[in-house]
Amino acid sequence: MELTIDRNELLSSLYLVQGIVERRTTIPILSNVLLQADGGSAMLAATDQEVGIRSRCAAVVKKKGSLTTAARKLYEMVREFPEGEVRIRSAENNWIEVSAGRSRFRLVGMDPREFPAMPEPPAAAKTTVRISAQVLSEMIEHTVFAVSGDETRANLNGVFMECVERGRLRMVATDGHRLAMITRAVEGTELSKGVIVPRKAVMEMRKIIEAGDEPVELDLDGGLVHLRRGAGVMSARLVEGEFPDYNQVIPARSERLAFFENSNVGAALRRVSIVSSERTRGVKVELSAEKIELSSINPEVGEGVEEVEVEYDGPPVSVGFNARYLIEALGILPADARIELGLNDEVSPGVLRPVGDTDYCYIVMPMRL
Repeated sequence: MELTIDRNELLSSLYLVQGIVERRTTIPILSNVLLQADGGSAMLAATDQEVGIRSRCAAVVKKKGSLTTAARKLYEMVREFPEGEVRIRSAENNWIEVSAGRSRFRLVGMDPREFPAMPEPPAAAKTTVRISAQVLSEMIEHTVFAVSGDETRANLNGVFMECVERGRLRMVATDGHRLAMITRAVEGTELSKGVIVPRKAVMEMRKIIEAGDEPVELDLDGGLVHLRRGAGVMSARLVEGEFPDYNQVIPARSERLAFFENSNVGAALRRVSIVSSERTRGVKVELSAEKIELSSINPEVGEGVEEVEVEYDGPPVSVGFNARYLIEALGILPADARIELGLNDEVSPGVLRPVGDTDYCYIVMPMRL
């Protein structure tokens, strides 16, 4: 195989596959990127056997063929090359020759026939959802941070997607202590049954759609999800299992509502949480007339209290929360956003919503302090 390719084109494609490549694996080929050349283009692919990404870019192909080599080393090398063309050719015993300008490198490769087969997006998927890249990116950002990292609870290790009504896609994530939910308008076939997309796949989706605003297609077929946008395709196995009934967690109504500027309360939370316990990150939230008091006591460090003016005229209420859960939720919302905080009592979950957007909410469970 031999080809010439623009350095920036190659770098963009290599960047997309970096999150998939396994750093430590008992299967060496999974640390490699597959490069296939045919016609007037080159296709790069990487997989961990659960999630796979392909990216195609223009190239001048002198000799068709395929090769594999260490993905991260090739990426680091191309990143340091100057602007211009990069020449790649296969040599004997699966070695790879890479050159750009006056730079010449030889890399160890592996037999491309050992590279795992990757599923192809179906020509006619059972379910196809079309959504703008900007909207999908927003939905991912507003939910993925709440996905559970506990591998023993596989059904919480991804983002749940379903169509709640015709033309409206919902994404939900929870780790059992908090829950993020967002609903937005989409086009295409309805999701008759919700699916759980693994966290790693969702993070790779975000990389594919981060540049530009070309429409995105999500194809679901069997136990797989395929995302297609431009020259990039990501395929992933869906998480097996049932997602919890999230509607049971969301309070029907909040008896006590407070309104505040995101930046003011967010900054106060970050300051007070400095003295909180490293393990629990507990902060007490006390609402009273026209103010919210945030406090934390840690016998090993000290204590902190801060008051912030808010719009509230209900009876006093005091609830303990994990400060990190509140800080992360406020952090993905605009700093100048006006936030609604809904509380009922000290043992009920709190509800955060940006004012004016009823299609997004964040639920956080209380904790004893």
